[in-house]
This record gives sequence, C-alpha cells and structure tokens, in this order.
Amino acid sequence: MKKKYILIILFIFLIIFIPNIKALNYTPSEIDNYKYYPYVIDKYNVDIIVNENNTLDITETITAYFNVSKHGIYRTIPLRNKITRLDGTKSINKVEISNLSVNNEYKTFKDDNNYKIQIGSYSKMVTGKQSYIIKYTYNLGKDLLKDKDELYYNIIGTEWDTVIGNVSFNITMPKDFDATKLGFSAGAFGSTDSSKVKYSVKGNVINGSYEGILDVKEGLTVRLELAEGYFVKTIDINILLLFLIPILLLIISIIIWYKYGRDNKVIETVEFYPPDDLNSLEIGLLYKGYATNKDVTSLLVYLANKGYIKLVETKEKGLFGIINNYKIIKLKEYDGINVNEQLFLNGLFTKEENSINYIVNEVTKSDLDYKFYPTMDKILRNINSKDNKNKIFENNILKYIILIIFMIISLITIIAIPIYDYAGLSEVFIAFMVYSIFIVPIAYAIFGKMLFILRIFWIGIVIPHIVYFSKELVLTDAIMSDSLYLIGFIIGIICLIGMIICFKLIPKRTSYGNEMLGKIRGFKNFLETAEKDKLEAMVTKDPSYFYNILSFTYVLDISDKWIKKFESIAMQPPTWYDSNTSFSITNFGTFMNSTMTSAQWSMSSNPSSDSSFSSGGSSSGGGSSGGGSGGGGGGSW
Repeated sequence: MKKKYILIILFIFLIIFIPNIKALNYTPSEIDNYKYYPYVIDKYNVDIIVNENNTLDITETITAYFNVSKHGIYRTIPLRNKITRLDGTKSINKVEISNLSVNNEYKTFKDDNNYKIQIGSYSKMVTGKQSYIIKYTYNLGKDLLKDKDELYYNIIGTEWDTVIGNVSFNITMPKDFDATKLGFSAGAFGSTDSSKVKYSVKGNVINGSYEGILDVKEGLTVRLELAEGYFVKTIDINILLLFLIPILLLIISIIIWYKYGRDNKVIETVEFYPPDDLNSLEIGLLYKGYATNKDVTSLLVYLANKGYIKLVETKEKGLFGIINNYKIIKLKEYDGINVNEQLFLNGLFTKEENSINYIVNEVTKSDLDYKFYPTMDKILRNINSKDNKNKIFENNILKYIILIIFMIISLITIIAIPIYDYAGLSEVFIAFMVYSIFIVPIAYAIFGKMLFILRIFWIGIVIPHIVYFSKELVLTDAIMSDSLYLIGFIIGIICLIGMIICFKLIPKRTSYGNEMLGKIRGFKNFLETAEKDKLEAMVTKDPSYFYNILSFTYVLDISDKWIKKFESIAMQPPTWYDSNTSFSITNFGTFMNSTMTSAQWSMSSNPSSDSSFSSGGSSSGGGSSGGGSGGGGGGSW
C-alpha cells in the first residue's frame, strides 16, 4: 500500500510542477533582450560533405527574423584564409567557390579576399521570419600541412553582426578517421572554449549543436587532424603551369638558337700577327662581338707602339708612402686615317678650363679622372655602330632576340604563381611593383659590359636587396609553403639561366665575322701555346714582336701569360717607355698591368654614375574559433 500512495503523490507532483518548468530557449526572436536588434538569426544549420579532393559541399540553412523592414541578408565568405593553429603554426590558403545556388533572388560580388552573396530584392522589403538556403562548393586546394592532413573549418564565422541561436551541424567525411583527433571551439575569435558544443560520431558522420546563443562576432570552428594522404592530391593547374611554362620557354629558346643563331663551325688558322692590320680595339670588337672600355684603353699601348705617345713611370707621395703612377707624353701629331685612333689621341691631350678647350703635350692620371669619359663614350658608339655589328652578325636575327627577351620576362610566372596561390592577386601586383625596380640593375649585372670583378661586385649589391625584399614580401613564405613551389622555382631559375645563355649565343656571325673569329682564335691560341724557342725566333726576326703584340693581349685577356713567356728572353726596353728603375720584363709587366688597370678606370670614370645601387564537452582539436578556413560572416541590408 505504501508504494501505491508514494506513486500517487509523485504523479500529482509532476502534474502540478512540470508546466511551470521552462525549457531552455535558444531562439533570439523570442527573447526580450534581442527585440531591439534590427534582425536576429533564430536557426542556423550547416551541412558539410567533405570530399577526398579537399573540397567541401556546403548547405547553409538560415532562419532569420527581422524586427525592422529589410531587403534581406548578405553572406560574406572568405576566399583567402589566414589559418592559425594552437601549436603555433600558421599558413595561408586561397580557395575557390563554385556551384552556388540560393533559394531567393541574389547577386554576387567578388574582391581579392571575399565572396559576397547579397540575398533579397531591391524592390521588396521583408519583416518577421525568413528562410534562406545557400549551397556552394568550397575548394580548399592543397592541404597545407606537410606531415598530416586536416579539416579545419569555421562552421559559423566570427564576422556576423547579429546573434545566432539554435546552431546545428552535420559533417560527412569521405572515409574513416580517428575521432580522438576531433575538436571544436566556439566564441570570439581565438577562443578555445568547447564547453557548449555537443556532438556525436556515427561512422563517418559527425552531428552536433551549440547549446547556447552565439553573440555578435562569435563563431564555431571544427578541427580534425587526419593522417597524411587522407585527401587525395589532384593535379593543380597552377602547379602544372609553374613547371610547364619555364621548361616550354627554354625549349623554344633552344630551338630558336639552334635554327637561327647557331654559328657555323669556326675554322681556326695559325696566325702569328693580328689579321688584316687591324688595331687592338677592332680586334676586341671582332673577337667578342662588341667593344668595351678595356678595348678602348688598349689603344694606349697600340698608339704608343706606333710612336705617337710615351708612357713614363713616376713616383708620388701617398698617404701610406710612395706610390707608383704614370704620365702620358705626346710625341707627334696623329697622321693616320683611323677615326677612333684620332679621337683617342685628341681626347688624351685636350684639357678644359672655364669652358675653354686647349691642347697639352702631357697628362697624368688625375687629368683623365672624370674627364676622358665623353671621348670613351664616343669611341664606343663609333666602334659598336650598327654598320659594324652588321658586318659581324646577321641582321635578321633581331626579331628572335626580342622574342627571347619577351620570354625571359614571361618567367615572372615562377614567382607570380606561388604568390597568387598563397596570398592572392593583390600581393602579386605588390611583388611585381617591387621587383620591377630590380629589372634594370639585374639586366645590367647580366648583360652590362664591365670587368668581371665589377660584375661580381654589382651582383653582390643587387642580390642581397632582392633577398631582403623577398623576405619582407610573401615570396619566401609562398615558395616554402609547398615543396612543389620550391622545386618549380628552382627549375624556373635553371630555365632562366638557360634562356640567358641562348640570348647571349643567338647572334649568328656572318661569313666574314666567322672567318675573322677563326683567325683571332688561331692568333690567340698561338700566343698562349708558343714555346720559348719559337718566340725567340720571332724576336730575332722582329725585335719589336713582343711590343707589337702587347696591346692585343689585353683585349684577348692573356696579357699576364704573354708577359710571363718573355721573362727569360732577353729584351730591350721599348722606345715609348721610360722609368728610373732598371729594365726587366717583370718590372715592365708589373708597371703595364697597373697602368692599364688604372687608365681604364680613369678613362671610363663618369661623375654621374659613380654611386652604387640601393634602394617586407571536447577539446579544441588544436584549433581556435575563427582560426580555420571558411566561415566569414554576414549582415542585413
């Protein structure tokens, strides 16, 4: 009987008190605190189907309640995600949205970082309860972790401007996963709180909800750590282009060189003297295809040996003691017919004071410093004229040279593609603007006509600046974000070097240019390989042979070898050389090499170009609210 009475009393108690127990209410429009909001979201369900290629098919069902008249809502979805993990690692991905559909009138707007869906009609205002269904595919591209894969997604973004109630989600994975690696986080950006997130896992499906109301700018994020290889890698068209473009351009460059720029076989002939009675400047042009400051300076020895000038070794007091120097004395007026030789001599012995030019008979190094360069420039323009070049190289090759230059510029893709994939189009433009500053210095370093040591020095200035800006911009991070980017970049650099080599080799010599090159190479080969007895025989036959050849060894870059060969051969000093020290080929060679180096600097020194170039209920699963991809937010309009 007691049990019967107890059950009756309990039944009466429940009938009386249950109606007075209010259920927890997560519907903002039914709560007085949110009546003043222009609109609220009463229900937000997100259904996510995760595909093996790391794309997400997403359906968002949003029930909004408008307290004031509005056209509708807008949804902003990020196209570029800055991902932050609790282990301190960060990454950036660029995504694509496709297959969009909405159960209402809508328009889309896209900028570099966001995809905005404006839902509603300009001609219609709505109030009260409204339902919106948004479907789209969210392509995350490559998984960014090197030793694992992950699903790190903001189910609800932290950029909504209103409260959100009755949040639920359904996530369908493509295959098995380790549920112990699953975690959620909710709240403001960076929050790791998961106390109000309830979920269950059945097979490959995750169902859950948020037991509360998300405040303005609060979100919900899922992070699931997966085994490496969980997502199947697909062919990325940008990665394909990163490899394909440089290799294809290199192949085209090689074909152009092989078909239109490959020289005929050069037949070297044995030559004891320079061919065709040409001076050293002209030999330099025919040998290299262009003349340089060094070639012009060689006329100093050539004209001295012709009896026009004399080189005198001098001693001067320097900061750290006595230093060797030189002066140049005019012996006679020029009586030849070579325009460049005439210009050279006139430039040596013409001084300017108070805008008045007058002739002198001797000059020193200081007289040439920053003063001879107009003469140097004029001689180089003369000798490197189009007419002279056309005698050496076929003139129908210009269009192919321009094509290779255009293809070299096109290799900007090796930095544009990684930056675009990593950080978006705006960063590509920023990088292009910054790196364009270096186009001229790089071109000068590669193609400029300068001494090898000066080229190395110039490259040593330019490269550190490029490395610095690469670190300040996103290029370094972009390349290092994926090993394929790094490999593609390295292959691109190799292809670039190959294309530059093709560019340098493509000018095809005419039959005359080829013939002269063979003679000059034969002449150079003799100078480098001639034995002592052969040289002694040449000197016996022509006592001035050593000095007659000396100016040519400077343009052929074998002066040191040439002088050394005569150290053990008895020689008389040349009539155009004067020194207070006893004569020997060794002392003479030291003076000449020092003088030629100093003279070349003095004659080419230009006051306007003497500066250097100088010029950014669970764990959180290792994630945080708003720290993953997707999400974004929205508002009313």
